Amino acid sequence: MKDLTIRQRILVSFGAILALMIATCVVALSSLQAVDAEAHLQREHSLPGQLLSAEMRVFLRQGFTLVQQHMLSPETAEKERIRAEIEANRSGLRQVFVRFQALPIEEADSDMISPIIHEYDNYVSEQNALLAASDVGVDDALRERLTSRFLPAFRKIHNLTQILMDNNQKEAELSANKILEGVEQLQRGLIASFLVAVLLAIVCCFFLLRAIGVPLAQLLEALGHIRHGDFTRRLEVTSRDEFGELAEGFNRMVDELTALVGQIQKTGVQVTTSVTEVAATTRQQQATAGEIATTTVEIGATSKEISATSKELVRTMSDVARVADQSASLAASSQTGLLQMRETMRHVMGAASGINAKLGVLNEKAGTITQMITTITKVADQTNLLSLNAAIEAEKAGEYGKGFSVVATQIRRLADQTAVATYDIELMVKEIQSAVSASVMGMDKFSEEVRQGMEEVQTVSGQLNQIIEQVQALAPRFDSVSEGVQAQSVGAEQITEALLQLSEAAQQTVESIRQSGLAIDDLNQTAQTLRGGVSRFRLQS
Repeated sequence: MKDLTIRQRILVSFGAILALMIATCVVALSSLQAVDAEAHLQREHSLPGQLLSAEMRVFLRQGFTLVQQHMLSPETAEKERIRAEIEANRSGLRQVFVRFQALPIEEADSDMISPIIHEYDNYVSEQNALLAASDVGVDDALRERLTSRFLPAFRKIHNLTQILMDNNQKEAELSANKILEGVEQLQRGLIASFLVAVLLAIVCCFFLLRAIGVPLAQLLEALGHIRHGDFTRRLEVTSRDEFGELAEGFNRMVDELTALVGQIQKTGVQVTTSVTEVAATTRQQQATAGEIATTTVEIGATSKEISATSKELVRTMSDVARVADQSASLAASSQTGLLQMRETMRHVMGAASGINAKLGVLNEKAGTITQMITTITKVADQTNLLSLNAAIEAEKAGEYGKGFSVVATQIRRLADQTAVATYDIELMVKEIQSAVSASVMGMDKFSEEVRQGMEEVQTVSGQLNQIIEQVQALAPRFDSVSEGVQAQSVGAEQITEALLQLSEAAQQTVESIRQSGLAIDDLNQTAQTLRGGVSRFRLQS
């Protein structure tokens, strides 16, 4: 039975019950056919034969009574009426004979009806002779004939009809007994079939319930354990039916769920680790962004100093130019202003020294800006590297790290923009340093020329014209220095604009880092929820 499926077991059970019902119907039909045959025999032969036999006896008694009335009647008219009734009685009795012979009678009845008809003919002959003698009158000869011949003939035909009626009655009783016996047999067969069917149904129901109920209860019990997170239970496969296949499928499903939950648990641990690493990276990026902001503030302050120094240099160069013009005018107007020119030259030397000092300070500030730009470049490179590491960790996190991957990409883009801006600033600072170097060289040369001029003025006043020419030659140089200082001022303004862009980039970086922190918090919360959700499952080791 274990090799049969549930469908086959149900079909076998109902097939057995159906076969029993068919066998019961066949037996019942056979019994009913036998009962119907006996009932048909009783209806078509036994009962009609019994009725016709009784009717024969009635006609015979009526005829006998009419003969007695004929013998006792004194009037001729009455005798004629009685004779007519006797003829009618004979005609009716012969019709009964014909009806009896028309029945599907058995051979025994057929053998009896012929002697009855023959004896009736003899009885009619004796009856006619007696009636003829009765018409003449009643005498001793008539009485003798009545007692010696008519009465024995009547008794003989009457006894034969009695025997015929008894035979038909026996046949009717026999048919009735057979019908009752068939009905009783049918009842016993139906009761036995019913009991066997009930017993078979109980047995089939028991085996079907055991084949369905026990595996179903085991399945429900295993489902209850799984509902509470216990994946260590397995169903025992003891049959090859549908429940056996269901148990195998259930065990495969539990194995796959166990593997899936185990993988989710491992993934949760990996996600938590990745979130921790990304959080550390974010904190490092936040510190880097703070350094960038601090450096940007310092560069802004230095740029403002450079701008102020450049403006002061422009004013100083304007003063120097005016002094040079005045010196040339004084030298040209009078040789007597030589002393004043010497004093003026000393002022020019002092101004040139101040310019050189300020240009030196400007060169130092430019060097400081260069160092800061180098620091910003390193910070931008480190930020780019950290954003790349953050993107890699976000890729490891899978679906949970998509938001943080976008933030890491934005940070890397801002780091690239910072690198480009610092490169532009570095170029500008180099241009300023070049201009400052040129200005310093020019001022050194100018100072040397002024010194030589003073020596020449001191040694010989005849070289005044040459000094005037040299002073006039200094004017274009002053213009060159003024242009260099103006270029420094423009560069300082450009540096300020670049610092504004860098400040905005730093603010965006801080905002991106803040969003990264929020994304990390959400990812950490999701990872904790995931680990808490799968921690209640108990897996098979």
